[in-house]
Amino acid sequence: MLSFMILANLMLQAQTEASESKFYIKLYGGYGLITPGSYKLVSSSNAGGASGNTSLSKQGLGSGLRVGGGIGIIVSDFLNIGADVEYLSGSKLKSSTSYLPATGFSYISQTEISYTSLSITPHVIFKAFSEPGYLIYNKLGIMLNLPMDLKKNQKDSSFNKAASYTYNADKAGVYKVGLTVGLNVALGVQFVLTDKLRGYTEIFGNYLVLSPDNYDEKRKEVANGTTVNSDYHTTFIKSGQTSYTMTGNTTTSTVSVSGNTFNMHTVGINIGIAYRF
Repeated sequence: MLSFMILANLMLQAQTEASESKFYIKLYGGYGLITPGSYKLVSSSNAGGASGNTSLSKQGLGSGLRVGGGIGIIVSDFLNIGADVEYLSGSKLKSSTSYLPATGFSYISQTEISYTSLSITPHVIFKAFSEPGYLIYNKLGIMLNLPMDLKKNQKDSSFNKAASYTYNADKAGVYKVGLTVGLNVALGVQFVLTDKLRGYTEIFGNYLVLSPDNYDEKRKEVANGTTVNSDYHTTFIKSGQTSYTMTGNTTTSTVSVSGNTFNMHTVGINIGIAYRF
């Protein structure tokens, strides 16, 4: 009788496991809270004292709201593999500088960089600790950041009342960045909500270095009522001969990529749900 009950229990357990899918989907939202080592705009005042003023955004590239989703498969009690797709609405980078002395030249400059990005991250999840109601896990992924634009807008103004001189410039440029490979890691906790539904929260970290392929900028400069429109085209290369040419109001240059990289490192938090079929 005991043997029959054990056998029946094993058969029931096997049927349950066979009918329960190993696949799951998930949706999540999050925010990049801090950006250690990420690119920030620079700003400086050459006046000092009360006549100069400067301000900068506190966060660098990578901060901002993100939403994503993914699929995965449960390989074993300790290992999952999957892939996430994530959209980042990056927080704008801003800087402002002003130099307003009582006499002589005055100068004001404002710069802003805006961007969004889309990434695909294949990953593995290691279950570190498990209890009936929750589990703790580590995640390691290769982040594939799809081609993106860094849009730069800058306004410069200078004037000298004594010399009757005024200058205003509007500059609109775009850094074109190709496919970039980075690293994604996370430490998370997953909670049981229902038989098939799980909730989770995780602290994540991204390591990503952007290397632009080229930079294009349109300028409109007005000096004492005279307007000049010009175009600037820059191509970044890893090695080879550099060049600089100017045709009319169009400037074209080829420069080394050294020093023209943008770190987009982020530490933040994600909250989401996962459904097992």
